[in-house]
Amino acid sequence: MKNLHPFSRYGLALIMETYCISDGNAISKKHISETIELSRSKFRLKPAKTIEGNNSVLYDFCADEKGNPKKGVFLSPNVISSDKLAKNIFKASSELLNELNKDKAPIKKEAKMATTPIAGEYLSFSTNGGIGRGKPKIDIEELGYNILTTLTHCKPCLQYRIDKKGMPELYNCCIIPDLSLKDTIQFIKLFKKLQISQASANLMIGNVLKNESGKGEKLKVTYEAKRPLIFKGNFPNPPRSSALGSIALLGAIGEFAKQAEVSDLAQSVLDSLKGATIYMIKYGDAQTFTYNHHVIDLAKGGNLRKMVDAVYYSKLYNQGRRTATNTEYQKFDLFSSRFLQLFNAPAFQDFLAFRAEYSHELELLFKTYFIKMENIKPEIVTSVRFLGKWLNNVAYHAAKREIKEGSPNYHEKIREQKAKVLIELESAAFAAKSGDALVAQVVTRAGRLSGMDAPSESDVFMEATMNGELKLSQAQNLIIAFSRLKSNKASENESVAQNENEGKEELDIV
Repeated sequence: MKNLHPFSRYGLALIMETYCISDGNAISKKHISETIELSRSKFRLKPAKTIEGNNSVLYDFCADEKGNPKKGVFLSPNVISSDKLAKNIFKASSELLNELNKDKAPIKKEAKMATTPIAGEYLSFSTNGGIGRGKPKIDIEELGYNILTTLTHCKPCLQYRIDKKGMPELYNCCIIPDLSLKDTIQFIKLFKKLQISQASANLMIGNVLKNESGKGEKLKVTYEAKRPLIFKGNFPNPPRSSALGSIALLGAIGEFAKQAEVSDLAQSVLDSLKGATIYMIKYGDAQTFTYNHHVIDLAKGGNLRKMVDAVYYSKLYNQGRRTATNTEYQKFDLFSSRFLQLFNAPAFQDFLAFRAEYSHELELLFKTYFIKMENIKPEIVTSVRFLGKWLNNVAYHAAKREIKEGSPNYHEKIREQKAKVLIELESAAFAAKSGDALVAQVVTRAGRLSGMDAPSESDVFMEATMNGELKLSQAQNLIIAFSRLKSNKASENESVAQNENEGKEELDIV
């Protein structure tokens, strides 16, 4: 078989996995048409029962060509198209099915964006001297693979949200790895298992919004079905922020690898992703990236999913609580995802530029980065963790002394005051011109605020900083990163509080 684009190869691999075919040349037109028909049966989502009087509703897939968001009939997130243009892929797939059912099918067909979301156009020149717009032509079988990849729910996908001028724009996106045909089949096999796992049981549940208008006898009650959780990602523990979708998928696979019956398959798939190009595809656009192999190792250890959640629960110093429309948090999520994917110095600096306090779950992430990527001795990194914990604790108690207990918004005011102290300590660190000055300025300032000495466990870091073993920039980054980590107890309490505040909104896209 000829070498296919990863988007086409995914459709081919799906057919081979579905029918247990070991040789791609053995695929028939019937195999293609049957798999497309199955994928079209999941074209839209609609409530499986009445929504009146309920707080939530279970959704089911359906083959409806037309949608009706007001009645809870949505375009499935796995269909790589916009809602307005979805009719084009439905029509194109119908036309192809008719062609495949004929005894003689055309050898070549145009690859339009409806069937191949990343297809382009080119200038065409006729023998008469005319210039027009040309579309690439591909084998009808390859077109079938493209339509299948565009439609199938057996690929990682989510609805990506971008807020522009206060208005959300939603895009169906999918994640396609550029792997060998054999590894792509293994990836699909694992992803299918992910989708039917117990952790995916709540993906098809959506909230029901109760609306009341008028009063007394004129009171009118209507119910509106909201999008189910699957729009945030069609895999277990989908990210609360769409910008974290690609790294959340990796975390979900790593979490799934803890199960003995799929552990070998999941570990094998994770290994195949090392160095592989990953495509993030939406209608009319494709972006590529790779997963750093150290991040994949974190996933293999079952640690990455908690880190993704920890990023979401981080609190930006200069912002209030996270909201769906807060663009600063959206930017933070974007750069956090970039750091978790690339795991290099420039991406880390961009991540650190957002001043925030992190959950303690990011401790292992920072240790891995500084030891593996910055080549800093483990004992130095362990030592600075004690110093960072002390600095964070100093900031908390300094803030607590400033805010009168029982005052309105007591806990929020403490958070704001604590952030001011941490910013002051970070500014002192950045202002230092040498290792000696860094230790003196930060530790002396913290000591005056607390009346306590720095923990003895931090001596190893301070000595390495003062004697020049550590670069000044490395020492600054170490102090800043670890001082931003909250204690275990504080992280747990704030995560619970955030979950309670989000309430049912967590399931809603808009």
